[in-house]
Parts: sequence; structure tokens; C-alpha cells
Amino acid sequence: MYNKKQSAIQNKNKYFQILIDIFSKFNNIYRTLFEIHFLCSSILQKEKMIILEEPYVSDVLLEYLENSQKSVLNNKTASNALLAHPHLNIIDNEEAISAYHKNKKLYTISEYALDWVTENLKDDNLLHQITVSKDKALFRTACKTIYPDFYFKEIGYNELFNYDIENVPLPVVLKPSVGFLSAGVHTINTKEDWSKAIDDIKHHFQQTADSFPDSVVKDNRFILESYIKGKEYAIDVYFKGTDPVIINIFEHPFVSETDVKDRLYLSSKAIFEHNFPLFTEHIKQINKVLNLKDIPVHIEVRVENDKIIPIEINPLRFAGLCLNELHQHLSGKHPLEYYFSNTQPDYEQMWKDKEDETFAFAVFEKPENANQSSLDIKKLNSYFSEILEIRENYNPKLNIFAFVLFKTKDKNELNNILNIRVEDIMMSHQGQK
Repeated sequence: MYNKKQSAIQNKNKYFQILIDIFSKFNNIYRTLFEIHFLCSSILQKEKMIILEEPYVSDVLLEYLENSQKSVLNNKTASNALLAHPHLNIIDNEEAISAYHKNKKLYTISEYALDWVTENLKDDNLLHQITVSKDKALFRTACKTIYPDFYFKEIGYNELFNYDIENVPLPVVLKPSVGFLSAGVHTINTKEDWSKAIDDIKHHFQQTADSFPDSVVKDNRFILESYIKGKEYAIDVYFKGTDPVIINIFEHPFVSETDVKDRLYLSSKAIFEHNFPLFTEHIKQINKVLNLKDIPVHIEVRVENDKIIPIEINPLRFAGLCLNELHQHLSGKHPLEYYFSNTQPDYEQMWKDKEDETFAFAVFEKPENANQSSLDIKKLNSYFSEILEIRENYNPKLNIFAFVLFKTKDKNELNNILNIRVEDIMMSHQGQK
């Protein structure tokens, strides 16, 4: 009896050992497969590249890049980012050029990166896409068959000061042919507006232009074009082949018709769902003449009675200054992930349980002579019902105090924020008010 029990125990132990051996072998196979998957993923990620540049890079973007191990071009901005984000996957120029030509997946944080792109990536197709998008005069020329009645004229900087607008069909907008933010942008309704705009350009624009590289703001050419009426929208989209995939739609309200500031951007289920089919079809039509392919872009348009006219297209990026990252509060995903993975948001899930909320992004610019001042965060908070994030700017080259990401159900709150005088929420360090 004892021997039988011993034999049974030995058999059980033998079976257990066999199971352990099998588990161990499967575990080793799993680990090997995981390592192969990780290696393949790392190789693929290295072929997906981003260029960090001035004027602003968010911690949210840097955390995404660390976690995803997307390749980051080694430059001054990336080196500075390494101090707080040591796990960034930094690659040198040669690796970056090789990665681009293998995968053609490139994202730039701002127009500051375009100089490197045009100088190093000898890709005529990419250069065409950048030029026809970024140069407003070329863009208008390319789209002339779609908008035959749209007035535009390019004017040299030196011509501006003696230019006769007698035969110009007012109202119009005057702006640099290559520009960024609202630098040098003026709405012209009367001859008096023209005189004021020319005076402002003469005394202030050169200083503004000098703080940007030529690929961002050029000071030698301006474009005079029809004033586009209607609501303004900002759209983040990438082209999968030549088909547009929309990521973000933001409404950009203004205080008045002459206001050109970037104070407030809004997104909601109603805004998104009403405009999504209209914008998708419109972008398809524009792309028949622009031929944009496999790149991310940020498009600004105005809409009146469902008639859409584009203002400009910014190549190789989504909305600048981290506006595009408001999307993370809707979907939980960084917007770049869709572009890099050739996927699209789950539009229905994105707005689930958010049907009555407006998600918004506010920009608080520094008034003139406010370099020694900062925002009074307590006063700032008093204007908002639910702040999601406050992102303060510490780059002195960028004339902005902070970005505020928030949500609300109150339209009056949005109107109040649009009309805030920044001077009223400033905290002086040298007796300024």
C-alpha cells in the first residue's frame, strides 16, 4: 500500500515537472516572440520621425515620444528636452534622412523645422507640397480654378508704402505671403485702415519678422486678398495617400470682424458632427489641385451658409502651440498617433457622455511692455468653471503667458474668456499694471 502511494506521488511529481517544463518552454517562446515584436516595433518606430523646434514643445508631447519611442531629430530643442525627458529616442542627421526615405512619415512641431527639411530631405514631391501649402500666393494661384472670383494680389514689401488701393475691392486682408500666428495680419475696410496697417508694418513688423526664420515669416512679400466672411475653423487632418483623415475640428471665434487674435478655439459634438462631412468633401476637392499626399496638415477655413473658403494650409503639422493636444481630453490618445499608425479616431466614442460640453483652448498673449509681468493664476482661475490644464510658457521669444485647456457648458463663460483684458489678470513684478 505504501509503495502504491509512493508511486502515485512520484507520478504526480513527474506530471507536474512535465507541465513546468512545458510552461517554461512556452514562456521562453513567448519571451522570444515579445523580444522579436519589440525589436520590430523599435525598428518601425525609428522610421517614424518628428522634429522638435521653437517656439513651444509641450511636456505631453515629450511624454508621448518617450513612451512610443518615435525617432526625434537631434537638434538644440531636442537636446534641451532631454534634460527632463532622458528617454527620448534621439537620432542624428544621417539616421533621420535614412528614416524619412524608408517610411516617409515625418511630423514637424512648427514651421521652424522647415529649413532643415528643405535642406536635408532631397524630395521634390515633399518640397512641392510644402511650398504650395506654405506660400499663400502660390496656394491662391493653385486654387484659382475652384475660387475664380476670389481676389488676391502679391505685393513686395517696398511697394506697400506707395501702393494705391483705389481699385482694390474692399474689404481685404493684408498679410505676409509666408507667415505664422497673426504676425503682420491686418483687416482693411477703409483707406484709413490701410494707412494704419502700413504704419504698423513700417514700425513693428520688421522687429517681429526678425524673431522668426524666413521659412516661418518672410518680410519681403505680402499678399492682399478678399476678406472671407463667416465663422472661422481650424482643422487637423492627415492624408492617407490622397484621402483626408480628419482628427480635430475647432471653431475659432473673434470679438469683432477686425479681430485677428488667436484667443479662443472650441470643439464640441455639435461643431464636429455638423462640419465633419462638409470639410471632408471640401478637402478632397482642394486636394485635386494641390496633390497633397501622406502628410499631416493644419487647415484654416471660413464658412458662411455652408460655403467654405480656405484661409491657409500649414504643412507637416497639426495645430501649433499644443492646441492639437486638446484632443487627448476627448479620446485619451495623442493626435499624432493616428497619423503615425494610419488610423482614425473613433468619432462616436470620442463624444460619448460629452454631448453637452464644449472643450476649449485659450491663449493669453503678453501685452506690450509686459516682459517683467506674469499671470495671476488665482484671477485667471476665476473665469473658468473647469480647467483641464494650464500650460505656462517660459520661452521669452514667444509673446504668450499661458495656454489654458478647459471645458464648459456655459456659452457666457466662453464669451467672457474671449473678452478678457490680459492686463486685468496680470501680476506685476516691477510696478506695472
